[in-house]
Amino acid sequence: MSIAHEIAQRMRSLFGRAVVHSVDDSGSGQRVTVEGRTGHVRSDVPVHQQFGLSSRAPVDGAITHVFAAGGDEADLVALPPANPSLAHLGGLAEGETVLYDAVGQAVYLEDGKFVRIQAAQEMKVEIGGNVILDLTATLATLSVDLQVNGKITATGDVVGEGISLHDHRHTQVKTGTDTSGPPQAS
Repeated sequence: MSIAHEIAQRMRSLFGRAVVHSVDDSGSGQRVTVEGRTGHVRSDVPVHQQFGLSSRAPVDGAITHVFAAGGDEADLVALPPANPSLAHLGGLAEGETVLYDAVGQAVYLEDGKFVRIQAAQEMKVEIGGNVILDLTATLATLSVDLQVNGKITATGDVVGEGISLHDHRHTQVKTGTDTSGPPQAS
């Protein structure tokens, strides 16, 4: 065997594809159990994840790429697992980005013009650990004061403190230019 062939074989052994058997996301860093090309199962392999983004691919069908740190096959490091068996959200235009999960929820950054969010059941916005906006398909709940610097248009009734803007009544009704009493609940 030539020295060039031996070097090539050693280089090939530095990187490999592996099937993911389990993911441990409970500690300060994610760890996986993988089965490499030689059929050897390795557990507690650290996953190299970039700062600011963390994900956990569904294990059924997940694969990853592993590399031997410093050429030592006993010191494997895995790239974040992917799961090609699940739908990839593609069809993006150049420069667009999508963040998505296994059930199709997504945050799209589209064409540098707007952000589109697809939620399966509910979307919550939290500030300081408090939910300030809670959206479902049938209800939007805002839990802070609202300031509007423009016109508000409503196609349905507006109710404040139990008083309908459409169907309220007044007390102390007077004629002419006199002022009547405040609105009352229907």
